[in-house]
Amino acid sequence: MNLISKTLTITDMYPKCIAFLGTILSVCGSASIAESASITPFTNRNDFNTTIGATPLIIEDFTNSIHYPITTGILNSQTNLVVNNGSPIRPGDIKPGATYSTPRGSGFFFNIDAGGGYTGGFLDGFLSSNFNKTLTINFDNNVSAFGFDTNNFMGNDFNLTIKFSSGENFVQNFLVSNSESLQFFGFQSDAFDIQSVIIDGNRDRSDGGQFAVDNFTFTTIPEPFNLGGILIAGFMGLWLKLKKQKGS
Repeated sequence: MNLISKTLTITDMYPKCIAFLGTILSVCGSASIAESASITPFTNRNDFNTTIGATPLIIEDFTNSIHYPITTGILNSQTNLVVNNGSPIRPGDIKPGATYSTPRGSGFFFNIDAGGGYTGGFLDGFLSSNFNKTLTINFDNNVSAFGFDTNNFMGNDFNLTIKFSSGENFVQNFLVSNSESLQFFGFQSDAFDIQSVIIDGNRDRSDGGQFAVDNFTFTTIPEPFNLGGILIAGFMGLWLKLKKQKGS
């Protein structure tokens, strides 16, 4: 009798659990959109990582060898491309979660370089006759923070534009030290609301700009509704098990 009573109590609680779970998912969904975003800049990767805390990070090193030029102007986890210099870029060489792109041009307008005092690949857009070489990063899902290393390959400074899921863009200029040593720049929003980023470096102001980034880092979390589906499936399994026990 006690077992049956306990079973009935848990079964009766099931709708309340589902309602509570729905509330959690609703909060998670609404938290991904901010009406007015606030950006905190970082110039130290350790400080950036400490502030991010337990939120998972993806770090894209752009492989460990040369691949250039990337003639499609698009680089992501699905890229399957034979290049004139270096080994082919195959699906999976670039980590999922972001697409890196620049307007198509001539010469070495979009490249993965290697060497030069840094580890792994280095994504850049110079040694080209084209003007206005900007790098756009579109995230598969909104992120709360991102960062990257650069050096004087970027130029003396760069313009950064951050686009959010709602609200005005964040636009600011940042100075780069005149050195080939890597320098970190990180940016954190107050919500998972960053949709894309545009980087426009000023190596030579007469050519309109270019870009150079390494170790591109961004946050990632399980999609709320995927996580919710797992939890709901668990509740359903428990409910069916208890119902079966009650029947027997």
